[in-house]
This record gives sequence, C-alpha cells and structure tokens, in this order.
Amino acid sequence: MRFGRHYQEDAGTIQMAPLIDIVFLTLVFFMTTTVYSTLESEVDITLPTAESAVPSERVQGEIFINIRADGAIVVNDRVLSLDELQQVLNRVAEFFPGGAVIIRGDRDALLGRAIQVLDCCRKADIQNVSFAALKEEVVSSTP
Repeated sequence: MRFGRHYQEDAGTIQMAPLIDIVFLTLVFFMTTTVYSTLESEVDITLPTAESAVPSERVQGEIFINIRADGAIVVNDRVLSLDELQQVLNRVAEFFPGGAVIIRGDRDALLGRAIQVLDCCRKADIQNVSFAALKEEVVSSTP
C-alpha cells in the first residue's frame, strides 16, 4: 500500500562561471596591490633609524615621496622635478582632501631637499605629512 509519493530532490548545483569570476577578480586585486606596494619601496634608499618609529596604517590618497642620497625626488618610480612634484601634490590635494604624504628620505640626503618637499606640501595645502624611519634596534651590552 502506497500512501504518498517520494520525490528525489536534486542536489544543488554550483554554477562555475560566477565562482571563476570571483576568483579571477580576487587574483587581479591582489596582483595590483602588490605591484603598487613594491613601487613605493623599491627605490634604493637607506632609511634613517629612530627609537620611537612605529609602523603606520595605509590611508586612501596616501603618497610616498622618496628622496635619494643624490637629492633626486622619486614618486611611483618616476624621478620628478620640484615643479612636477608640485603638480602631483596639487592633484592629490584636489582629489583626496586630507590625504597623507610620507617622505622617505635617504639617511645621507641633504636636509634642504626635504625642506623643499615640505614647502611643496604646504603650497598644495597638505597638512598630514610625516617622515619614514625604521625602528632602531637596541643593542644590549652584556659583559
């Protein structure tokens, strides 16, 4: 005797096209962020050290300005003159109000070049300016 019909439920199928799209977009995202982070730190600069140096959080619109030992100003792997730097900073201030500038100066770079970069930041009305330094390792003297 049969009281009811038993239906077999189909197991849910996973559609592969959206899954592949998501994996591909994630891969592209990580590839592009890796490229930009290496561009900022590939410049041949020896950063000075400081006891109170702390790692900073990344901010949208943040720009790294590298000053080499010979005084060259490098932004995104491009050597810029002061006029070109001023144009870049003006655009950063326009599109990212409140954006941050981090100056990565070589320990052998002249202070005068850093002052010129600070002056460009002031002319562009960028107030959030900081200098990059590495944490100084404390060497313990044991007898």
